[in-house]
Amino acid sequence: MRLKRPEELPRALEGGLAPVYLITGDEPLLVQEAADAVRAAARGAGVDEREVFHVESGFDWGALLESAGSLSLFASRRLLEVRLASAAVGTEGAKALTTWAEGADGTDVMLVTGPRLDARAQKAKWVTTLERCGVFLPVWPVELGELPRWLAGRLRRAGVAVDEEGLALLASRVEGNLLAAAQTVERLALVPRAEPWSAAELLDVLDDDARYTPFELADRMLAGDAEHAHRILATLRQEGTEPLALVGILARELRQLQGIRAARDAGEPVDAVLGRLRVIRRRQGLVRRAVDRLPPPMLEGALRDLAVVDQAVKGLVALDPWDELDRLVLRLAGVRTTPLGVRARTWLDA
Repeated sequence: MRLKRPEELPRALEGGLAPVYLITGDEPLLVQEAADAVRAAARGAGVDEREVFHVESGFDWGALLESAGSLSLFASRRLLEVRLASAAVGTEGAKALTTWAEGADGTDVMLVTGPRLDARAQKAKWVTTLERCGVFLPVWPVELGELPRWLAGRLRRAGVAVDEEGLALLASRVEGNLLAAAQTVERLALVPRAEPWSAAELLDVLDDDARYTPFELADRMLAGDAEHAHRILATLRQEGTEPLALVGILARELRQLQGIRAARDAGEPVDAVLGRLRVIRRRQGLVRRAVDRLPPPMLEGALRDLAVVDQAVKGLVALDPWDELDRLVLRLAGVRTTPLGVRARTWLDA
């Protein structure tokens, strides 16, 4: 049986344990929580032993089958966890997993977790066998458009009430980082509160433990406050912030400005555009001014520069990503700097 979403797993588990579960994906939080749900259901069904196998290069698949075929020390049911480091299990691994699934008698349960399987990998015999004999849950990243819905469901389950503007703020803050979103919800759940959180109240709470945040960097950049933006970026660098996180946040801001300007130029009222994009009231004036101040060619060039910064972080371009981020932020804040493209060189050209 194949499940389409992690939310379908609890109901499937209520119907009884399957012999084998295959959970794959590149969203660590969702994969971990799905695996935790299987573990909890197994414990509830009397599966009180657990063996974990970390499959890396050189793993002995024969040892897995030997262990799986041996009697439990305490004659009890076992949960056999197979953690794949790679989506490629090889001929020996495919045979071992297929053999176990086809011979499962319902005593033990196998839980296989691993990275995302592409369309071709999902057609492999070992995958289709595990799907036929048990449950296959491919976990996909939560798209930005789906993030508010996902976040609202998580808040509801945690007993946290947030108004519509507060939800939009939280969705923009976590920027697709589900682990950060989960931690934020857990933190809010610890605060006894009867009334829904507003955006302004959330800002006070979320900014309490951080002097500067990437979102404040984006705000100062859009406001044209070059000195403050430069200082925030330097602090974030000292604190060990990942530059790729900044690339994602800044790119989102620039694309949003492009969308607002294009809609405005097409005749749509700016207020309607800001409402449709769920820009919180506190930022609407800032965003309006940035749309007026930054021309489309500058936004397009800045997005191209961010793509090069992304390559620099990955070692594909001979540039310092932090220096380039600083130049880019200053340029967007109104300071004249040399365009990145003039200096960019690949390692092959160096």
